[in-house]
Amino acid sequence: MDPDPQAGVQVGMRVVRGVDWKWGQQDGGEGGVGTVVELGRHGSPSTPDRTVVVQWDQGTRTNYRAGYQGAHDLLLYDNAQIGVRHPNIICDCCKKHGLRGMRWKCRVCLDYDLCTQCYMHNKHELAHAFDRYETAHSRPVTLSPRQGL
Repeated sequence: MDPDPQAGVQVGMRVVRGVDWKWGQQDGGEGGVGTVVELGRHGSPSTPDRTVVVQWDQGTRTNYRAGYQGAHDLLLYDNAQIGVRHPNIICDCCKKHGLRGMRWKCRVCLDYDLCTQCYMHNKHELAHAFDRYETAHSRPVTLSPRQGL
């Protein structure tokens, strides 16, 4: 994991509740999606370093831990809003060319990619593991099969 967990967080990223979530229904409930609208900064009493402010789609706006006190309240859901593109990749399900946001590459099938929307809607084989690419030049993160989740 990155030594500075907030280093890759940018305003505009879409997020969902993460592993250390303890804030009840502030996000509108399980599966609620929000947008990072502000990054914490050193010396700020209301938004300290290693926190972010999220505007939830259902209306609530508050700050969350992005490494603060060693906790991570959020997970990245989508980064297309900040201009991330995979220009030469086609989603093999919906046929979108030039994927925006994260790329999901099947580890079982030869040259099979999904966009975030198709991956999140359980397109392709749920028993197959995938690699997630956050940018066109990032190292992949290997994910377990979605079957049984």
